[in-house]
Amino acid sequence: MASDGFPLLAMRGSLFCLTLCFVAVPASAQNPVLAPTVDTSIVVTGPLHYGSIQVPAGVTVRFVAPVTPTHVPSPPTVVFCDGDAIVHGTLSVAGDVGFVAPFTSAAGWVNTGAGLPGMQCGTLGGAGYWYSPPTGGLHAGTYGSVVPFSLEGGSPGGYLARYGPGCWPGLANDQGGWPGGTLVLLAQGRIEVGGAVTADGYHPGSSSGSGGSILLRGAAGVTVLPNGSVTALSGSYIFQPTPPPITFGAPGYVRLDAYGAAPVIQGTVNPAPTVLALPHLRTQSPPQIGSTWILDVLAPENAPIFLAVSLQPAPGTPTPFGPLGIDLALAAGLALTVAQPSHDPIAGVPLPVPNAPALIGLQLWVQGFVVPQNLPPRLTNTLAAVVN
Repeated sequence: MASDGFPLLAMRGSLFCLTLCFVAVPASAQNPVLAPTVDTSIVVTGPLHYGSIQVPAGVTVRFVAPVTPTHVPSPPTVVFCDGDAIVHGTLSVAGDVGFVAPFTSAAGWVNTGAGLPGMQCGTLGGAGYWYSPPTGGLHAGTYGSVVPFSLEGGSPGGYLARYGPGCWPGLANDQGGWPGGTLVLLAQGRIEVGGAVTADGYHPGSSSGSGGSILLRGAAGVTVLPNGSVTALSGSYIFQPTPPPITFGAPGYVRLDAYGAAPVIQGTVNPAPTVLALPHLRTQSPPQIGSTWILDVLAPENAPIFLAVSLQPAPGTPTPFGPLGIDLALAAGLALTVAQPSHDPIAGVPLPVPNAPALIGLQLWVQGFVVPQNLPPRLTNTLAAVVN
């Protein structure tokens, strides 16, 4: 429960000196292991849960939507893993699944940013030729978000309607490219990518689907090895087209999280990812007198979160829980809260700031202390702010 007002009282440091007995709880051994030896397609109808994941080199696991009479958006791929997730082959929610038997689509795609259709009349160079290109699928920067992580995947490119000379009769529609879907991989162990994790769109020739969405979170770390790649890009040329020109879609989102330390990126991640060491403290705007200041804490679900504010920073003093970034002698408790269960647990902490002009220009340093059930307690990063 957040405290009233904006306290700036002295504190003896008891907030960060609680007696905490951490007991590791072993992961359940009841869930199946995902360890394919041949290419495999998994139809996604809801969250998936594995004891561990081991995808060897040369093997591709595709997460696909259920086959329906018409392509409709499907549930995103949310994968819980009790242990390590080692990917030396490929995990895919790429748009090219639409061209791999059984000719379905990537789990998690949406219609939100679908490209507009184009039209071609006649043949290039012929009398009455006319062309209006379709547009590619949209995603990053148009809809969805990376924090909090949206489960909306990519969107398809527009189709091309082809007509005869004079725009009559109708001949055919060339399908636009299929988008990448959504893949959220939440591992209680470590995630190692030595192969590929992909949510790339597909580009068959007229327009491309957008990239999808990827979130990889490893409680024991996330590493993209030198030969590994994590991509959520617009579709690339698949066929050599005949003019007129084609159109491309937008990239998607990639986020990499690790608990207690930043993810390690030695290979390729494209587009540029959001990289977080959890627990993570952030704010979208500075505190302002007479308003409510919102702090967000990204932390394991149901973990108690203690927040404190100080008038002075600390020099990153090492502790068993990470670097201490606030001066406890000039600190006060702000809030006690928990992150609600979700694929991306975030606790939003509203803090009323008194309408006192004397506070304008006051420098503050805020830090949190998080106590998960099955992970070691950790300090968050330190957030510096100035009251406006």
